[in-house]
Amino acid sequence: MKKILLSVLLVVLISFVGIPQRMHDKPNKHRGKLEQLEKIKLIDALELDEETSVRFFARRNQSRKEIDDLEKKADEILMQLENTLKDNDPKLADKQKSLIDDLLKTRQQIVNEKQKFIYSLSDILSTKQIAKYLTFEKRFREEIRNVLFDRGPTIKKQK
Repeated sequence: MKKILLSVLLVVLISFVGIPQRMHDKPNKHRGKLEQLEKIKLIDALELDEETSVRFFARRNQSRKEIDDLEKKADEILMQLENTLKDNDPKLADKQKSLIDDLLKTRQQIVNEKQKFIYSLSDILSTKQIAKYLTFEKRFREEIRNVLFDRGPTIKKQK
């Protein structure tokens, strides 16, 4: 009887461990569709021809990869920092200071990479297209956020 109960309990426990995994995969499934929508809208907003769009997205993908790597590094540093908070050891202050410095440097590297990408666009896009790109990025993020949180459209009526 104990073996059966223990087996059932183990199966239930394993099932609950698997649920967060499946829930975590859903955003990634929709991420591809969201990126495709963003690309289509971006090509339209910037009025890109085929050659320019290929060059633009190749450079953008490379920059995003570097930024993603830096963001993963920042997340790892934050996890290490969080782990130091669990211990009440006063000797950890130096390690915490070092981790804080590393985190700030990594965040600055992210900002620098974003700036480098924007400045690198000058040989592909006009200044007006770069301005459109920057405003598009903000507007697109807001639209997605509003759809996800069901806030309704943020389009302001023009007078």
